[in-house]
Amino acid sequence: MRPNETDGRTMSNSSTLLQEADMYSFSTVDHYEGVFLDLELKETALAAYEQAIQLAPREAILHYHKSHVLDQMGRQTEAQRAYEEARRLGYQK
Repeated sequence: MRPNETDGRTMSNSSTLLQEADMYSFSTVDHYEGVFLDLELKETALAAYEQAIQLAPREAILHYHKSHVLDQMGRQTEAQRAYEEARRLGYQK
């Protein structure tokens, strides 16, 4: 075999490894982009609920949905306060 030639098995293994590495890299990037997009959507939703609450502060369901968004964002203390406000305004599960 000449120095630049490879047998089919070695070439196949190398090709498979490269494909797996590429798939991992792309899926990792997609995953992180998805996380950033997800966070951006949650921030947008939170801003929308906060604006809606400014317009209709006694609408319990708005506080309830705001509590869910905050919870999904990992902001449990604020989520609990929003949920308590929803309950105070008459929201019942």
